[in-house]
Amino acid sequence: MGCDKILGVASIAAAAVLLALVAFDVPYFKSIYFLRIDLAGAAASTSNQTTPFVDLGVLGYCTDLQNGLGLQCSPAKIGYSLSDASKYINGTLPSILTEGVNVAAAALTKALVLHIVALAIALGALAFAILALLGIPFIAECCADCFSGFAGATGFVVFVFDLAFFYIIKKRVDDEAGSNSAVMGNAIYLTLVAMLLLFITPIMFLIGRCCGCAGKVAYKPLR
Repeated sequence: MGCDKILGVASIAAAAVLLALVAFDVPYFKSIYFLRIDLAGAAASTSNQTTPFVDLGVLGYCTDLQNGLGLQCSPAKIGYSLSDASKYINGTLPSILTEGVNVAAAALTKALVLHIVALAIALGALAFAILALLGIPFIAECCADCFSGFAGATGFVVFVFDLAFFYIIKKRVDDEAGSNSAVMGNAIYLTLVAMLLLFITPIMFLIGRCCGCAGKVAYKPLR
C-alpha cells in the first residue's frame, strides 16, 4: 500500500469535504457563503457584522436584520431570486437589493448547481481512489485519476463562474451604495482550495506509479 495512494485518497477526500461545505452553504451551513451584502448601505464585514445583512449561497440565502431573531433563511432550491427576500425583510426590499442585485435572477443562480455536479464527480473519484488503495486492479487508479482531473476542471469552471457572477453583484451593490457594502465570503476560497487539491491528486498517483515501476526495474533479479 503506497503512500502515494494514501495521499491521493486524503487529497480527494479533503476536496470532497470542501466541495460539500460549499455546495450546501447557506441556507444549510450558515457560516459559509459567497457574498455578504450590508442592507443598510454601510461597509460589510465578514466578522462582527452589526448592521442588517444578507448572505448569498448556492441554494439560497440567509438574512439577519439584527432585530434579535437571528438568521432567517430561504428554502433551499436550485435557482433563486432575491425578490423573494421581501418576506424576510419586513415586506419591503431595500433599494440596495431592488436596484443593485436584480442580476441574481433564478436563471443565473441555476448555474450554481455546477457546485453539486463538481461534488458528485469528486465523490466518484474518491470511490475509485479507495478501491485503488485497497489493491483493486490498475483500472481503479486510472479512473481515480480521470475523475479527479475532471472534477478539478469542473471546479475550475465553477470557480471562474463564481468570481464573475458574485463580482458583478458586488460591483453593482457597491456602485448603488457608494461604499463597500458587499464583501466576498469564505466559500470562494474553499472552492479554490478544493480545485487545487483535485488537480494535485492525479500527479500524486502518477509519481507513485513511476516510482513503483522504477523500483521494479531496479530490483529485477538477474538470470
